[in-house]
Amino acid sequence: MPRTRHTLREDVGNPKEWSFTWAIADDVTFSSQCGFCGRSQIRLTYEVVRGPASLWICPLCASRHPISATLDGRRLDIREVRDQVHGLTARLKQRTCQEAIRKVQAIVNDPAIDEILVYFDRNLQLSPERAARLFAVLPIIGEEIDPSVFDIQTRSAAHQEEFGALEEPARAAVWPALTSVQRRRMAALGFAPAGAASRRSEGRRVRLSEELPGRRMTALRQSARLKATQKTC
Repeated sequence: MPRTRHTLREDVGNPKEWSFTWAIADDVTFSSQCGFCGRSQIRLTYEVVRGPASLWICPLCASRHPISATLDGRRLDIREVRDQVHGLTARLKQRTCQEAIRKVQAIVNDPAIDEILVYFDRNLQLSPERAARLFAVLPIIGEEIDPSVFDIQTRSAAHQEEFGALEEPARAAVWPALTSVQRRRMAALGFAPAGAASRRSEGRRVRLSEELPGRRMTALRQSARLKATQKTC
């Protein structure tokens, strides 16, 4: 299957003329658009500036193009820029998930939710059973959050069997949070919920794991400092 080509908008010009501000926005509804290439259904975007102009760009453009950046007054080389972007991204993804769980925790008096937060803090992922329990009560916070902001553990045989042992509604709730690779694996094992497709029914969501190397959130460098922000139009 041929890959979709992503080209820069004409008004972007030379990416080297743009600089990172280190501001990152996390759109948990996956409804943002890239100011460089125009891709839509983006979760994370990064602010870049050129003079008075400001754009928010997707992870693919942030990792693909030689955008400049400084830190503590020192100009970074390309590898340092990408390391810094990766560190800030991992920190923001982790914080977003933690805040969502804590919002549920503040409303629901359930020790199981407390345990889910502890488990996530230790693993930066959720097991299938914990994900199902969390997703069942997540709507109570009154915010639209795409379940795929959470990474689900399915690599081990134990976690695969754990997913397969879930009741049909629970598997259906966790299914949208799985990557396409995970869904194919679960389908091959006969664990796909009834009527589940190999891709999202509401269109393809762009996952960070498809755009930046290293799917699992990793330990962060101390130099990575988060500057999360709200985008202004």
